[in-house]
Amino acid sequence: MDIIGFLMDPGINAGIQNFSPSLTAIMTQGEFLDSMPWYFLLICLVTFWLHPRYGARLTTLFGLNAGLNEAVKLACHLPRPYWIADTVRGFSAHSSFGFPSGAAMTGAVIYGYIITIVRRWWVVLACVVLLLATSAVRLFSGIHFALDIVGGWAIGFLLLALFLLVMPKAEEFAFRLSRPSRIILFLCIAAVPLLISIPAYLSLAGWQLPGTWAALALQQTGSAISPVRLQFSYGASGIILGGLFGYEFLQARGGWSPPQDLIQRAVVTAAGIISALIANACLPLVWKVSGLAAAVPPLAMFLSMMLVTFWIIACVPLLAGKLVLPTSARSATARSGK
Repeated sequence: MDIIGFLMDPGINAGIQNFSPSLTAIMTQGEFLDSMPWYFLLICLVTFWLHPRYGARLTTLFGLNAGLNEAVKLACHLPRPYWIADTVRGFSAHSSFGFPSGAAMTGAVIYGYIITIVRRWWVVLACVVLLLATSAVRLFSGIHFALDIVGGWAIGFLLLALFLLVMPKAEEFAFRLSRPSRIILFLCIAAVPLLISIPAYLSLAGWQLPGTWAALALQQTGSAISPVRLQFSYGASGIILGGLFGYEFLQARGGWSPPQDLIQRAVVTAAGIISALIANACLPLVWKVSGLAAAVPPLAMFLSMMLVTFWIIACVPLLAGKLVLPTSARSATARSGK
C-alpha cells in the first residue's frame, strides 16, 4: 500500500476509536478547539495581552488560511472517513470536504504564529500540545483521515513561513501609501479568500456527489452533506477586513498599548474576550431576526466576522484607553493623596 493510501485508511480511525471507548468519549468533547469562539479567544489574547498589531496580523493570517483551506478542499474534493466507512463512527456532522483538515491547518498557523512572537518555552509547549490535541480530536471523531491532518500541517506551516517572510515588506509598503490607497489595498487583501476559492468551486460544476457518501453520512449523523459550496471564504474575507480596518481606525485615533500593570491588562483581556464572544453569539441572531441571514447568507456571515474582528482590534482597545487609568497616573494620584 502506498503512503497516501495508508494515511487514508479508515481502519486507522476505527482502531483509534475502538482502542479505548472512554478515551474516545473524552477526546470527542474537544471539538470546540476548532470553533470560532475558541479562535476569537486566541485572537483576543494576542491583541489585548501583547498588542493590537499582532492581533491584526493574526486575523489577516487566519483569514488567508481559511480561504486557502476551502480552495484546496474544493480542488481535491476528498471524502471524510465517516462518509465512506461504516466502521468509523461520525461523532459530528461536517458538510465540507475532508482534505486538508481545517483544524490542523488553522492550528499550524495560529499556534505557530504565537510561538514566533512570544518565544517562551511554556508557550511553545502549550501551543504544541494544543495543536496535537486539536488534530487528535479530528481522528477520534471520525471526521478526518490521517492524511488530512498531515496535509493540513504541511500547508499551514508553509503558509505561515510565507506570511512571516512577506509581512514585513508588505507592511512597509502599506505604510508608505496614502490612507485612501491603503484602504484599497486592504480591500484587495480581504478579497483573496474569495479569489482563490471561487475558481476551485466553479471547477466542480457538473461534479456529482457519490450517492454512497451522502447516504452513509446521513445515516451516521442524521445530517445531509452538501460539500460543493462556499462555506468559509465569505467569513474569512470579513475577518481580514475587520482586522485591517480596525487597526487602521485604532492608529488614526492615537493607537493603544496594553497596560503595564498586569491586573489592568488581565481585566482588559477578560472584558475583551467576554464582549467578543457575546458579539459572535448575538450577531447571527440579529441577522436571523432581520431576515438578512435567510435572504443573503454570505453577506450575513461576512458582516458577522467583520464586525466581531473590528470590535476586537479597534473598539475594545479604544474603550480600554478611555476607561482604564494608566499605571503612572494612578501612582501619581496615590502619591499626591488625591
